[in-house]
Parts: sequence; C-alpha cells; structure tokens
Amino acid sequence: MTTTPGDSTEADSAGDPPGDLAPPAETSEHSGQPQASSLSGERPSGVRWMVLALGSVVSFTLYLHRYTWGFLKADLGQEFGWDLVTLGWLDSAFSISYGAGQVPAGILGDWFGAHGLMTVAIIGWSLSLGATALATTVVSMGACRLMFGVTQAGCYPNLSKITKNWFPVGFRTSAQAWMATFAGRMGGAMSTVLLGTVLMGWLELSWRAAIGVLTGFGLLVGLLFLLLFRNSPAAHPRSNQAEADLIIGSDPDARQASRSRVSWSKLLKHPTVLLLMARCFLSTFADQLFVSWVPMYLLLEKEVDVKSAGWMTAIPLAGGAMGGVFSGYAQSWILIRTGRPRLARSTLGFCGKFTAMFIIYLSLQQNNPLMIVLLLGLTKFFADWGLPASWGAVTDIGGRNPASVFASINTVGSIGGAIAGPTIGWVIMSFSSGEQPDAAGWQALFVLIGVVYVTCASLWLLIDCTRTLESATPEQSA
Repeated sequence: MTTTPGDSTEADSAGDPPGDLAPPAETSEHSGQPQASSLSGERPSGVRWMVLALGSVVSFTLYLHRYTWGFLKADLGQEFGWDLVTLGWLDSAFSISYGAGQVPAGILGDWFGAHGLMTVAIIGWSLSLGATALATTVVSMGACRLMFGVTQAGCYPNLSKITKNWFPVGFRTSAQAWMATFAGRMGGAMSTVLLGTVLMGWLELSWRAAIGVLTGFGLLVGLLFLLLFRNSPAAHPRSNQAEADLIIGSDPDARQASRSRVSWSKLLKHPTVLLLMARCFLSTFADQLFVSWVPMYLLLEKEVDVKSAGWMTAIPLAGGAMGGVFSGYAQSWILIRTGRPRLARSTLGFCGKFTAMFIIYLSLQQNNPLMIVLLLGLTKFFADWGLPASWGAVTDIGGRNPASVFASINTVGSIGGAIAGPTIGWVIMSFSSGEQPDAAGWQALFVLIGVVYVTCASLWLLIDCTRTLESATPEQSA
C-alpha cells in the first residue's frame, strides 16, 4: 500500500501529538479518508496511546530478558567450563527455536488476534528465563534456551499486527519506531545496567537471584497485557467509534483485526519479500555482536569490571534506540511530504547501514574501552535506521496479513542469528594466536560485521515496498 500525503490528516485534526506529522487539513479531501467527526460526531478517544505505551513495555521487557544472556556468558563459561564455541551453540539454540516459532505465531496472530497469544508468550518466556537459573548442564541450559526462543517468537509479528489495527497509516512507522526500536533497544540497554551494575554489582545478588527478579517483572507485564489490551478499537470497551473510524479511514485493511490468511505462494515468490528476508538475515547476524558478545569483549579483552561493563554495554544499545526513533520520524516526514514510501524506506535503510560500516571500522583504531563503546553506540545509531524501515516495508506490502509476512521474514533473520553464534565464536578463536581469545580475534570479528553491514546496505537499493502481495508491478508514485 502506498502512503499519500493525506494519510494522517485526521490524526492531527483529532488532537494527536506532533509525532503524527500531519499535513495541512485541506489535503484530506484528496486522501480518500473520512473525517472522524463526520462519521461519529464525537472526538476520537485516546486508547491507541495506551496501546502504544503497552506495546512499548512489552517490547522493552522482551529485550530486557533477551539481553541477559550476553552478559551472563562470561560467568557461565567460567562456572561450567564451557568454551566460546559451546556458548555460541547455546546462542543458536535460542535463534533456532525463535525462527521456528515465527511463522506459526504470525499465522495464529493473523487468525485469532494478538491478545491471547501475546499474553501466553510473555508469561511463557518469563518462566523460561527463570528456568535458566536452575540449569546446570549444557543439555538443560540448551532446553531452556530453546523454550525461551519459541515463546519470544510471537512478539514482534504480533506487534506488527497491533500497529496495523491500532494506528492510522501516517503514524505507523513512528509507532513501530517507538515500540520495536526505541523501547526494545532501551530494554536491552537496561538489561545490562539492571543485571550487571544494579542487581549483581550494587546489590551483590548472584546471577541466579538477579534472573529471578527479572522473571517476576515479566510475569507482571503479562498480567497487565491480559487486562488492558484488546485486538482492535472495536473490541476495546474504552475506545469509541471515532477512534476506529480514524484508523480504518486511512486503511480499510485495518478493519480485519483477525481471521485473515496469507497466500504463501505469492509471499514466497514476491521479490520484495525475498530481498527483505536477505536483509533480515544479514542484519540479525550482525546484531549478534551486540546481543551476545560485546559484554564478553569488555569483560575478557578489555578487562572491565562487572559494574562498569553493565553500563558500558548499554551505550551501543541506547544508540540503537535513538537511531530507530530518528529513522521512524524521518520516514514519516518523507512520506508526508512526498507520498513515496520507497524513497522513505530505502534512503534510511541504505544510508544507515553504509555509515555504520565506516564507524565500526573506526572503532578498531581505539584502545580505550569507553571510546570504543561510544563509537559502537554511534554504529548502532546508524545501523538501526533499517529496523523501522523494514517494519514499514512489511506493513506496506503485507495488506491484511502483516503478522504472517513479518514472521516469514523474521524466520530467515533467525537463521542468520543461529548461524552467527558458532560462526562468531569460530572467527574469534581462529584469528586468535593462542587457545584464549585475543585482540586479533576480536578485530577479525569487527571486520566481518562491517562487511555484513555494507552488503545489507546494498539490498536496500533493490527493495521496492510499493509492490504489495496483491500487486504485480510497482506503483508509479514510487
């Protein structure tokens, strides 16, 4: 679906915040959208902003829990005697089950809606995280990682569905930037701060007790989602008809809150979907550096203490959070003024990854740990421009089935994550001079990530998000 300059007019006239970036009111007569006030005679309710906050909390919690693993790896390796390759395979256990669960979770979300599925997922992954504190062998830890991955798999495909059903077209990219990128990355950043600096550092809790605290927080979030969320404005007791009209008026597909099915033959033959799959594979591969290896790099190679490693590891993730929000608003700005979604998505996606490649290579010239993580933070700021761009492209082409389309793409991304774990461990050890990882091994890893970034950037030159699943040719406005 192509976004036109008038897509968010009603949002502004209804009193939404400046993030909607709405054009002048007179453009709405050309957008094909009904005015909310003319349909229901009342001001739209603001339940969608509660949904935005709730989705952001869920995304925050997802990454808060997921990034604990990267920080604990050094302790686990020392406690159980596991080498980097073994730890890399445990990384992959999560990625394998996470990828395997994507498509089923997306289909269930498109069929039944996000409410029940997301509630079960949040509670399930929180309990799986808690179970890692009880594991004592590679097999039991691997089982916990597998369960953790499959329960987290349904989150982002169904957050994509939520943005489709709860927000006007003109604000969706910004909503996705806040939920998926900013809240998610900040959850990852706070994971290392809370786990390393606060719980294990200041409070001197064991890693098992600290995991128990984070598990309890996740269970509370699951309960809140169960009580406060509904699948669509029409199903929410606090949302009025004007709010539903505001969303449906900009995209009639949003009326289909559930029970829609994707054509898998079209999806798997669609050139844009295939390119987005390749992009997601490469981006997820590169992201494993920050998910699972930067804490170990600081602790082992740079000999940073646990308290400092906690907040220093958060810097790159905070950079990614800010980059994602910038990208979301930049895309909305371009869309409002040009009506060209391909220009918005591909410009931010290409420029971000290409710039990230240069900055990560610049970090190789530094020896000071703080300067290195600051440069890695700048790397992530630009690299994560591609996340809202990818989410926006999926929403553009997905029609009534964004969760299924997102899930299929994220499945391929999970394969990249699964391959990355043992591959990164192998690269570090192969280029190190002895049996222990050294500076040469870590430098080789950074070079590899730069190559992945520039390859990923080139794919954005080919991605055309105006080619929906229902269309055979790109729209002229793109």
